Amino acid sequence: MSPASGDYSEGAAGCRAARPHDLLWCAQQSVGDEAPAWANPLIARGGPFVVRRAPRVCGRLPVGVRGAQRNQRFATTIATEQVMKTVTPEQCAAFIEQPTAERRRAIPALAALPALAAALDAHGQCGGLTGAVGYELATGEASCHAASDIDVLLRLPQRLTRRDAARIVASLAVLAARCDIQMETPSGGVALADWAGDHDKVLVKSDQGPFLCADPWAESVPHQRASYTAAG
Repeated sequence: MSPASGDYSEGAAGCRAARPHDLLWCAQQSVGDEAPAWANPLIARGGPFVVRRAPRVCGRLPVGVRGAQRNQRFATTIATEQVMKTVTPEQCAAFIEQPTAERRRAIPALAALPALAAALDAHGQCGGLTGAVGYELATGEASCHAASDIDVLLRLPQRLTRRDAARIVASLAVLAARCDIQMETPSGGVALADWAGDHDKVLVKSDQGPFLCADPWAESVPHQRASYTAAG
């Protein structure tokens, strides 16, 4: 789970390529009336913000703010020119040795990270960490709790067979903490467990919204996105 080559970290040039789950730090932000009170301090200090899936507007990035409670999530946008620092899920995965021994004893998800890294390496995969675990590793803030899952991101520009997906799911099922693994495909995010199953179509999460797709590595799926939206 070492960082992938080509990751970006500093400045607005990097943020133009910002991808879902990246963590962004910005210049201090003004707080609008629409923000909940708990989010105001985080927004005012400039983050961190989590890049979320939503249509991109020129000059602005869709982001979310995480609060201390699971129900504390606030969606907003930030100007690309104000981004000062980016940390990718792959870079978070380089920090798995950071939690203290006391913290690892209290949080099974943190204790299981070395075993997760070894399992992914055995499958030739370079995984990134998102969610509460990635956030804690990147910020040093105690974001995880005893029942936290490990949210894993696998960037897969090339097709992963369903058999290989099932093998990865099975190897991670024995870890001390539950893993929620998402594949990042050319069409969007797909749950690895869904792809490992026998469904004819899987749910793809894209910037334009969710849709059902038989092949997330296909070059063109706009008709499938439209049909799912209409059905929903």
